[in-house]
Amino acid sequence: MTRDIPQTFWRSPLLPWVELRSTWQSRQAYKTHSHAQLSIGAIVEGQTRCVCNGETYLLSPGDLIIIPAHAPHSCNPVDGQPRSYHMLYIETDFQPAPQIVRSESLFRHYLQAIEDLSPHVVETLLAALPAGSVQSVTLRPTSQQLQETFLENLVAPPSLDALAHRFSLRKETLIRTFKQDTGLTPVTFLNNARIEFAKMRLRAGADLADVGYQSGFADQSHFHRTFVSYTAATPRQYATGRSISDNN
Repeated sequence: MTRDIPQTFWRSPLLPWVELRSTWQSRQAYKTHSHAQLSIGAIVEGQTRCVCNGETYLLSPGDLIIIPAHAPHSCNPVDGQPRSYHMLYIETDFQPAPQIVRSESLFRHYLQAIEDLSPHVVETLLAALPAGSVQSVTLRPTSQQLQETFLENLVAPPSLDALAHRFSLRKETLIRTFKQDTGLTPVTFLNNARIEFAKMRLRAGADLADVGYQSGFADQSHFHRTFVSYTAATPRQYATGRSISDNN
């Protein structure tokens, strides 16, 4: 069960732009999703197959994976075998291209950084990453408007049929265009946005029983299932994240 997997989310009021996730011996897979932050992952046990922007990367212990903000991705176990990993989520304007980094010195730097997270340590880690920026993507007007419509009303957004009528498009065309632009279907984007909103509310200390409804889910069971499918963690595991200072 997901609730039995050893995993911790570390946060600090001194670094509100940084979050650290550590997960051990997990076979839990999750759906393609995206984050508003730059993600840097480190594999410490087992193997992970990461698909990012349509490219597949096979990760082994000692590998780092760089995932730019808003890049659709999934990082799942290979052949159902357990893997252990750390993920740093960093709000930053620096957005290197998605890639595997195989550098023993940089891997050690990463592990040292997560043991002593501070603004200076995180900035030093970012400066040590390979150069190269991700190409910006310009959304077509319908995709941009669809995103904005969903984000404006996560609880009760218009149906895809209604939106297709508004944009004078067939629903199938609207879905295809959106996926070409974003890498996600409209339903996946909406669910991902709801989960990211729920995570924000949980970090703020909102009551677990209220967050699902605030995020647009009809009931707690639906919220729990969707949260697990997009994060490979339960809402309670995420909500009980510890302060980074607790590790000192």
